[in-house]
Amino acid sequence: MYIIQIYSHSPESCPIGNRKNLLTTMDWLKKVDALTGKHGVKVVGIWTDRWGHQSWAVYDAPSMEAFEAYEQEPDNMEKVTFTDVDTRIVTVPSQTLAFFERIIKEKP
Repeated sequence: MYIIQIYSHSPESCPIGNRKNLLTTMDWLKKVDALTGKHGVKVVGIWTDRWGHQSWAVYDAPSMEAFEAYEQEPDNMEKVTFTDVDTRIVTVPSQTLAFFERIIKEKP
């Protein structure tokens, strides 16, 4: 299961101008692979638009329960004090096609 998270923060809370948030972000980036691995979740990629105050992270999780366990890690909780997070389950083209093919079979 692929999960995308869109992280956004205000210019005022941007880590570039806020040392506490900078240290929190740096710490999280150093730990994210170990945190996800602990729960069987893999980081597909994390991309940042520094000047747009947004980042996108894609995870491959064995289940929503595993992803939720990762999310509840204390090191994840601190970053949400200054970041809005939008979490969505997404599919790759092969998964979307299989879903559509199943619909066609069920409703010809």
